[in-house]
Amino acid sequence: MFHKAKSAIQLAALTLTFFLPFATAIMVEAFSTSITERGKSTPLLFGPRGDRFDLTINSLFFRGDHSSELSMADFKLLSEENRGIMVPVSLGFTARKFPIIGTTVDYFTVRNITPKLGTIPLMLGEAVLGSECAKSLTVQIGDHILTDQVNLYDLSASYPLKLKVVGVLNQTNSADDNAIFTSIGTTWVISGLGHGHESIGQETENDKLLSKTKKQITANASIEQFIEINESNINEFHFHSDPALLPITSIIAFPKSKKDGTILKAKYLRHQKIQPLEPNKVIGELLNVVIRLKRLFDSSYALTTLAALLFLTAVILLSLQTRKRETKALFLMGCSRGTICMIFSAEIMILCIFSILFALLGAYVITFLGSDILQLLR
Repeated sequence: MFHKAKSAIQLAALTLTFFLPFATAIMVEAFSTSITERGKSTPLLFGPRGDRFDLTINSLFFRGDHSSELSMADFKLLSEENRGIMVPVSLGFTARKFPIIGTTVDYFTVRNITPKLGTIPLMLGEAVLGSECAKSLTVQIGDHILTDQVNLYDLSASYPLKLKVVGVLNQTNSADDNAIFTSIGTTWVISGLGHGHESIGQETENDKLLSKTKKQITANASIEQFIEINESNINEFHFHSDPALLPITSIIAFPKSKKDGTILKAKYLRHQKIQPLEPNKVIGELLNVVIRLKRLFDSSYALTTLAALLFLTAVILLSLQTRKRETKALFLMGCSRGTICMIFSAEIMILCIFSILFALLGAYVITFLGSDILQLLR
């Protein structure tokens, strides 16, 4: 019983010693693979001047700061270059904590994303769910999901919008699996730049009006605002802004050729508002920082491992002292000193092998189940 408890303690100590470096290495490798693949599949990215890391992470993985924005005029400017497919992306809103991405049909074409069920969003108020998002929300085609309130304490903020689920996308093993996709116009409605309400005319009740003249009728806040877009009220939705000034977060570019991409990037390098980026290079810079941190952790793990091995050596030496009778019995049975040494060495080797196996198993389990970073990137 004593030897079983002693072996279990030694096995646990060795397993924990090996676990941390194994888990770190596996997580960094998985993180690097996921983020690099996403960067390689995105040739060019255009966004507002600012932090290139924030812009890249936000536009490719739908996380981060989105306070700075471009406009539809910038999208038109790039599209008129006629050097590839330009895909606008509008971010900053969520539904049940999942990011809402406003974009065009071209996004699904260039990313090679197809619907598993239903269709992609074609009309105002429609949404298609990523595969993991659909599993988590457990909604069916035809159901509705309510967008999250942008600011609970802002009484002037727009109402949440009910999005109609029209499809579920096939799994892509990317950030698209954990997102909700709508049209660009729908995100403008969510932001309050567009809205729909009951029609206002001469027959509207006076208690719903602020003023009424022959030329103009002004309604007050009691007028009914629509929180759902359907066939009966879709024509009542409109935007109180110049279409060219309506905001977008960034523009993902898919040039016709490498030459077109180089020309596009060079043309906008010194633009006052638009910042051109190659996501693959930006992600490479980010990974260099991650790798440097990993090297720092590896150094600390090496010291920890050395300390654990020295402690284990002390335990083994003490154990040999307590097992003198056992050693003497083996010697009297005819075992040579070499044989006895091999028996004890085999015991240590078995402990090391099992501890490495348990450490690897634990590292894979923890990485798969508990890594928030990898869950965001998948």
